[in-house]
Amino acid sequence: MPFRRARLLATVAGFAVLGPVLGTVGTAQAAGFQIRETSGSQLGTAFAGMNSDPRGLSIIFNNPAGMTALDRSGVEAVGSLIWPRSEFSGIATDALGRPIQGSNDRLNDPILVPAAYALYVPEGLPLRLGFSLTAPYGLETDYAEGWIGRYNALYSSLETINLNVSVATEVTDGLSLAVGVSAQRAKAELTNAVDFGALLAGLRVPGFLPQSADGKGEVEGTDWGWGWNAGLLYEPLPGTRIGLAIRSEIDHELEGEGAFAVPADVRGVLTAAGVRAFQPVSDATADLTTPMSVEASVSHDLGRFDLHATAAWTDWSTFEEIRIRYANPAQPDTVDEQFYQDTWFLALGATYDHSDTLQLRAGVAHDGRASQAEFRTPRIPDEERTWLAVGATWTPLPNLEVDAGWAHIFVADAAVDVTTTLGNRIAGTFESEVDVISVAARYRF
Repeated sequence: MPFRRARLLATVAGFAVLGPVLGTVGTAQAAGFQIRETSGSQLGTAFAGMNSDPRGLSIIFNNPAGMTALDRSGVEAVGSLIWPRSEFSGIATDALGRPIQGSNDRLNDPILVPAAYALYVPEGLPLRLGFSLTAPYGLETDYAEGWIGRYNALYSSLETINLNVSVATEVTDGLSLAVGVSAQRAKAELTNAVDFGALLAGLRVPGFLPQSADGKGEVEGTDWGWGWNAGLLYEPLPGTRIGLAIRSEIDHELEGEGAFAVPADVRGVLTAAGVRAFQPVSDATADLTTPMSVEASVSHDLGRFDLHATAAWTDWSTFEEIRIRYANPAQPDTVDEQFYQDTWFLALGATYDHSDTLQLRAGVAHDGRASQAEFRTPRIPDEERTWLAVGATWTPLPNLEVDAGWAHIFVADAAVDVTTTLGNRIAGTFESEVDVISVAARYRF
């Protein structure tokens, strides 16, 4: 028994059984866990021209230098409904190679993403002051408790709220510059099942087999971080606008709790062996960085038609791993390698002034994948995306504009083949698609 107790202590110390975590979460509608749904009008062009077309107040977030093209104060509220659908086909096996019992169910509920903007135009001053509230990263994946990949992921959620204040000025005819500062709150939560049966069966503890003693692990944490942004808007020729926006990375150290629900018979074995890991609650921390991005757009006026293009680069390669550290010294760190790669987002679109009160728009876009196949997990089966979008702006009153946009996102099939430290493997393909509807109301004073 002393040998078995020592072996159990050593083995538990080597396991990090809470699956891939914080930062990989989300059914995000851009690469990695990025969310582009910050505008009712820009959705209609698939975000082509998002840094160079200052018709809506979302330019405050996308390129604050564009505020100088607006001559009236105003406010805008945006609501985007994101409806992801995903189906998994494949296999899942335990440490003995047996099929993991369960279903392939995933909950595909629509998700609401808000945004809000305010612009102040002081009289007699060549300045613009803008405020934005956005959710630039996050969303969630949610699987049924009994799905076959439960040892890899159950529920994953990352929510960010980004508060930005920016100021812009026209430094010379046709050239405007802007700077801003952001305060960003990040909140993350993830859960997965823990196969304590496999852990104890591997140590030949009588009465235990893989899948015979499921527990549950959960981690959650929050943090505020600070960042900066800058923008440029240049009009080299009448009717041609070039926009450039840079947004810094924001570092977070999420602080919260890690919790383990352990079956009573497993707890008895661990207690008898003197194992203090897998306590019901322990303080936990994890580092999370939202990446730097550089975006450039061009818009050209052809009378009633405007043409738009966007190219955006996101520095995902800085996201190499996530490490959860527990205050309980007996609980080993959870380390998840990610090794994301940088991505490009490319978009083309057009707007058409049908009348003084109605503008129509359409666009297409392609978004690269941040994840690499060998590190991809069910928490976010990230792959390349192709966007098709349409939208309109209606002006029912001189001071009021209403935007509406719809986009369908085709997601390439995402292959997953990953094995936990306890030998639970899931291998197969996620087939996904997404619909996004955005509505916005804008009032100018």
